Amino acid sequence: MCSMVRRPPGIELALLGFLLQGPQHGYQLHQIISDLSGLGLIWRLKQSQLYALLNKLETDGFVISTIKNQDPHPPRRIFELTESGRRIFFAWLADPVTAPRLVRQDFFAKLYFAARENKDTARRLIELQRIVCQSWIDRFNEKLAVSEQASYSWTMYQYRLGQVKALQSWLDAYEKTLST
Repeated sequence: MCSMVRRPPGIELALLGFLLQGPQHGYQLHQIISDLSGLGLIWRLKQSQLYALLNKLETDGFVISTIKNQDPHPPRRIFELTESGRRIFFAWLADPVTAPRLVRQDFFAKLYFAARENKDTARRLIELQRIVCQSWIDRFNEKLAVSEQASYSWTMYQYRLGQVKALQSWLDAYEKTLST
């Protein structure tokens, strides 16, 4: 991807993922993203926020909208994924998250869509994330080696190291569920 192209944040990319299923209106998208058996577990989004994000995605050329008349009901604005939106979504889906703070929302959103795509896509994402996790572990171990034991920085690096190791362990366990 060109460095001049702005990649939207994870929640915007998740909206693109839902539009892969086909054109939808904002209320449908709000219901889907709020579903507590899916991404509603990691994101809370007001309808007004959703429409602001959809407008931004349209301005950026990732979605287009059309007005659909529904006599006798008010017209609805229907959003559809563009080819550019499709490309940026799949590029996002294929990349692991690059910072531990992005795991809770962005990684799990990616995993949600990767698992819906197919098990191989989910396995590839997990493998790439495992490699990134190992680089985080190496970095935190290096920082621990030069930190004074029991200092605040040492304590924080120990904590971060534990988080990443727990994530790696979870990735291993989750990958096994994909084999069943």
